[in-house]
Amino acid sequence: MKILKEVLKISIGVVCVCLLCVSLAMAFTCDSSGCTINSLDFKCSKNVQIRCTSNGDQYAALSDHLRGERVFGLSSDSMVIYYKKKSVDQHYNSNPSASDSSAFSNWSSL
Repeated sequence: MKILKEVLKISIGVVCVCLLCVSLAMAFTCDSSGCTINSLDFKCSKNVQIRCTSNGDQYAALSDHLRGERVFGLSSDSMVIYYKKKSVDQHYNSNPSASDSSAFSNWSSL
């Protein structure tokens, strides 16, 4: 149940941030120190990171918690939440490779 709550929190945060950036072609990373997207300041919870790639029409985003062992991703063209294993105490340090679900072609789905 705890994992499900974390997945939901992360997913909701990713969707909110990506809705802010979908009008611009960009890639960005937000963490607890913050970032600025479309003139809005945004900060994640402690140890949470969000990375997004947008082409102006679509987005793909991923998020992870530093202490977690999975990174979660979603895209604007799919209703699926994807996941991949990662090392605990390390963030997943790559932006999505595309701005659609092809960024998660080798990931598992929930």
